[in-house]
Amino acid sequence: MILLQSSRKLSALKDILLQQLPHSIVVYGAVAQIRHGNACNLEVCVDSWPAFKTVVCRRQRKAIQDPHNPFSNLYTLFTKDVASLRTMLKDKTVINWKQPCHFLAFPSSLFDAVQGEKQKIDHMIDPSCILIHHDPQSLPDVRTDVAPRISSLRVTHAEIVNQSVKYGGSEHSLNYIKTCIQNLPSCCILDDNGSPISWALLDESCAIRMVFTLPEYRRVGYMKVVLATLARKVHMMGFPVHLSVEENNTASLHACKSMGFTLYPDLYLTFKLIPSSLP
Repeated sequence: MILLQSSRKLSALKDILLQQLPHSIVVYGAVAQIRHGNACNLEVCVDSWPAFKTVVCRRQRKAIQDPHNPFSNLYTLFTKDVASLRTMLKDKTVINWKQPCHFLAFPSSLFDAVQGEKQKIDHMIDPSCILIHHDPQSLPDVRTDVAPRISSLRVTHAEIVNQSVKYGGSEHSLNYIKTCIQNLPSCCILDDNGSPISWALLDESCAIRMVFTLPEYRRVGYMKVVLATLARKVHMMGFPVHLSVEENNTASLHACKSMGFTLYPDLYLTFKLIPSSLP
């Protein structure tokens, strides 16, 4: 395992990953975030350099404070070779299997690569599709009737966001959401009392996530407004514009495609693994 730390090598890796889209989009986004200041304290491991086959992006080891928090032991990866991936997953200097771990956008076709570890699945989100917007400047302007109520999420909004996500509801997920709101772009539409009714935010891989509209405010186009606004903001910062949508969420898939997002057919999994016996 090689830890890439120099700005020059990370820049070279980013350029290489750009040529491997869409499969590399999650790690590409993570590397872009690192190059933009690394507010989320990430680091990158490769199996070799410069002729790498597998890239693993994870939280910096010095940033992990709670050994029971899966959000502090979070991984995204890209591989061009399954054998290399298996080797990296078994390397204890790369993956910390002794504490709960969280994998984002793991290719479903490679899921058996983690099955050999002494872990059990604690939670898994349904298989999702990756969507990328290759021309965010073409997104429609914000509706004039909504524009005055568009804002960024505040830390005080984290609780309502935490209640809406499938892996939410815990103190760990709440703190994770607060970290994303504090350090990365977000967008929301506020009601007359200043409470968010529709929102989306960015995670450490620059993916647009936690997109949600309160049920009583749906079917009036708020989600499209939030997505378009955040996508333009992300693009202006030099980040890729991408998100994942569960394959059975046909309404959201249709809405994203109508906005110009390109849908890619491969499926990805987001899941949490816990050791068979916690320390």
